[in-house]
Amino acid sequence: MIRRLLVLLLLGVVGHGKAASGDLALVTAVTGSVSRLVAGNAPRALEPFARLRQGDVLRLDGKAGVRLIFFDSRRQESWQGEGHIEIGGAQGKGSGLAEPQVSVLPEQMARQIAKTPSPDNQQRAGAGRLRSIEMGDNSLAKLDSEYSRLRKDAAADDINPEIFLLAGLFEMREFDRVEQTLRDLGDSRPGNMEVAVLKSLYKKAIAQKQQR
Repeated sequence: MIRRLLVLLLLGVVGHGKAASGDLALVTAVTGSVSRLVAGNAPRALEPFARLRQGDVLRLDGKAGVRLIFFDSRRQESWQGEGHIEIGGAQGKGSGLAEPQVSVLPEQMARQIAKTPSPDNQQRAGAGRLRSIEMGDNSLAKLDSEYSRLRKDAAADDINPEIFLLAGLFEMREFDRVEQTLRDLGDSRPGNMEVAVLKSLYKKAIAQKQQR
């Protein structure tokens, strides 16, 4: 096990050295103790909406859980348990973990979610490879319509439709709507960590946009 972890960490260093690899996945939920292993450094707690690169290694302790969305494959993985995950180009590879729950997101949802601000405020390669929504006179109406369809098809505890909506509203600079959507999310899901992180990320992102 120790030898395998050393290999994975070395792969992570190589992966970070490849400029073309870029960001491959987005963390959309974290429960319990999940950390990112970085060669030569102490493990770092993994935050919701962090971006992951080729060769990154995540450690889950106890009954921890993490949900990932891979940009290119649109693959959503939900992992739980104690073990490690190595990030690949289109999916994660588990060690000591049961197989993840997997679903493939609709293309439009995946490409908008990829635009979500991250804790380090970087939306580089992963998001850049995916086209944003098409702008036009009725683009806001189209966004609202697509959100309504996604919300109708999603489970009650699934906030992917709201993450999709927020990214689209932010891209259109509908900042008042972003803030209202976040308030509504907070009211409907008090104490939800992902919602709290989204509020913080969008507050910073809006402030930066308004300064330009």
